Amino acid sequence: MYTVQNEPVSQRIESYCRTWRLWIDNAEGVISGDSIMSADSSMQATSLSDDIELGAVCSQSWNMTISDTETAFLGKEYDTYLYLVDYETSGILSDEKIPMGRFTCVKSKKSGGSVQLTMADRLYFSDKPYVPHIPMPNWNKAVEDDICRQLGLQNGNDYTEVRLLRDKNGRRLIDKNGKVLYSKYFYFKVSSVPKDVTMRQMLSYLASAQGEFGYVDRYGKYVRKWYGRPVKTLDNNTIDLPTLSERQNVIVGIICKVSDDVTLSLGVTDTTQGRVLEFENPYMTESLLKSLWRRIGGFSWYTTELYHRLGDPRFDIGDVVTYTNGTDSYDIPITNLGFTFDGGLSADISAVGLSVEEQL
Repeated sequence: MYTVQNEPVSQRIESYCRTWRLWIDNAEGVISGDSIMSADSSMQATSLSDDIELGAVCSQSWNMTISDTETAFLGKEYDTYLYLVDYETSGILSDEKIPMGRFTCVKSKKSGGSVQLTMADRLYFSDKPYVPHIPMPNWNKAVEDDICRQLGLQNGNDYTEVRLLRDKNGRRLIDKNGKVLYSKYFYFKVSSVPKDVTMRQMLSYLASAQGEFGYVDRYGKYVRKWYGRPVKTLDNNTIDLPTLSERQNVIVGIICKVSDDVTLSLGVTDTTQGRVLEFENPYMTESLLKSLWRRIGGFSWYTTELYHRLGDPRFDIGDVVTYTNGTDSYDIPITNLGFTFDGGLSADISAVGLSVEEQL
C-alpha cells in the first residue's frame, strides 16, 4: 500500500467530499485537469479467472478519454498520477500527486473532439520470444536483469534482502532450538532457455521459484511479491455489501511439474482437503520448493467481489484488506483491482478463488 506524505491528503482520501484529477506527463509536457475526461484501470496478480496463482506476470493498463486531438500519443511513455483538488486554490491539494504507474500508449483512436487511449506498462511487450543477451547458463538474477533491460524496465527486486519467516498471522517462525528462521532470495542457475519460451514465461518461472508473482510497480520497476498482512480495514460505510464465499480457501499443498518425468510436491495433495496450487517450473528444486512452501503454506482467504465507493489509489495488487460487517472479519487479498475515474474515484476489488461447489 502506497504511503502518502501529507495528512490532509490522507484525510481527504477517506472523505466523500473530494474531487480527483488525473495527470500524465513526459518530456514533451503535461496533460491534466479537465483535459482527462474519464479513465479506468485494470490490474491483476493472477492470470487465472478463478484462482490465485504462483508466478503470474500480468501487465497493467489504463483506458483514458482525453479532450486533446492534436497530440500524437501512440508509442510514447507517460508517468501517470492521481491528485486531489484543493478547493481553496483549485490546485493540487498539499502539492502531492499519487503515482499510479508508467505506461506506454499502445492504442489511440480519435472520435469527435476527444481521443481514446489504451496505456499499458512494459510487460505488455513481454509475450515476445526470449533470446538471451547474456551467456548461458547463468544465475536467475542475471536472467531477470536481462529480460528487464530488453523490456525497458528497471529490475526493482533486491537480491540482498534478508526476510524473517512468519506464519499467516505475522508471527516469527522459530525452529525447535529457539532460533529465529529467516530466508534470503535464492540464487539458482538457469541452465538453458526452453524452446519458444517468452519473456513473460521466463519471468513467471523466476517468480514462482520464489513463491511470488510479478508486476510493474508505480515507478515503472519490475517487482515480485506475495500477499502479506492486512493494510486497511473496510466496512459498509465505504463499500457496497460484498459477495463472499461460504468458506475460506486454505492452501494445503503445492504440486510443481518440473518435466515430463519429474514432479515435486509438498503438503497435502488431496484437493478435497483444501486448495492445492499446481504449476510448472523447469528450474524448481526441492530446496526452492521448501522455501516457498514456508512462505505460502496455510495462506487463507475468502473469494470476494466488492465495490469500493471511496476508491483508494493507495491500494496495490497483492495488498490484503480486511472487511468487517461489525460482527465478523474477512481477510481479502487483492488479486484484481480496477479503478474508475470521472472526477470521482471508485474501485472494483476482487479476490479470486474456486467456488464452494468446485472445492467439494
